[in-house]
Amino acid sequence: MSNKVNKNNSESTEFDKKNEAFETLKNWVKSVPETLKDLEKKGDQEQLIKYKKQVKLVLQKLEQIKDTLDNEKEFSS
Repeated sequence: MSNKVNKNNSESTEFDKKNEAFETLKNWVKSVPETLKDLEKKGDQEQLIKYKKQVKLVLQKLEQIKDTLDNEKEFSS
């Protein structure tokens, strides 16, 4: 029975971490438009370019994750 409890706790902890990561990402995405506006107002082109690159990298990573999940879904069916 102890193994079952440990497994459930482990799964719960993993779910909590994934949920926290998702919430963090969701909050960051919500902040992007305002941050872009602020950087444009300040006129700091270098920071604006760096930030846009960061956004692009995050979007690319999300696409990779989506593709991986889609592939896992196909193989498990």
